[in-house]
Amino acid sequence: MRKLALTLLVSSMITVPYAASSQEGATPSPEDFVCALAGECGEAEAPDADGSPRVSATRGFSLSRPNAPTPAPKAEPAARDRRQRASRPGQRQARRPAQQQQQQQQQAGRVDLRLAFGAGSAVLDPAGEARLRVFAEALKRPQLVNVRVRIEGHTDSSGGRALNLTLSQQRAQAVADFLVAQGIGIERLEVQGYGYDRPLPGRRASSGENRRVEAVRIS
Repeated sequence: MRKLALTLLVSSMITVPYAASSQEGATPSPEDFVCALAGECGEAEAPDADGSPRVSATRGFSLSRPNAPTPAPKAEPAARDRRQRASRPGQRQARRPAQQQQQQQQQAGRVDLRLAFGAGSAVLDPAGEARLRVFAEALKRPQLVNVRVRIEGHTDSSGGRALNLTLSQQRAQAVADFLVAQGIGIERLEVQGYGYDRPLPGRRASSGENRRVEAVRIS
């Protein structure tokens, strides 16, 4: 009996972290996209009690705009000395928390569709198509039904400029074509490829994170 109880305890310790991690890459809901493009977030997405923006289980979607930074409490003398030593030339290294970077990247009216493409490919994979179906549903919601969006394609700096401009345009067009197939009027969509000219803030142009497609509200 004791051996069985021990086995169940170990199993629970393994299962819980797995379940939590499996939600990280979950497909966003239509409400996530409505919140990002229209700024209309329900009460369930209101900031937490400490004032920090609440982030959905979907990776990268901040469901409220970042609040104005609150003044930091005055540091004790010992803590102030440590901070001054850490900020001396040659020792200071600006590192922002990952959540803060995501909030800054997630500007009002702009959303990273989190699509993955193969190297040199503009073909959507099944996971990308699933996300775009949800995005199309969001564009049909009352808050967005009259909204026009620009589908922006971006690449990293691998390869030549002309090649990347073409590839980024093809990826953006693939997204637009899929949305039209889902019932979104073509007059609501604008397509633009930027190649590697607009890397993410704080990222080198060669970073793979720059291979992305974003949707931007334009009206």
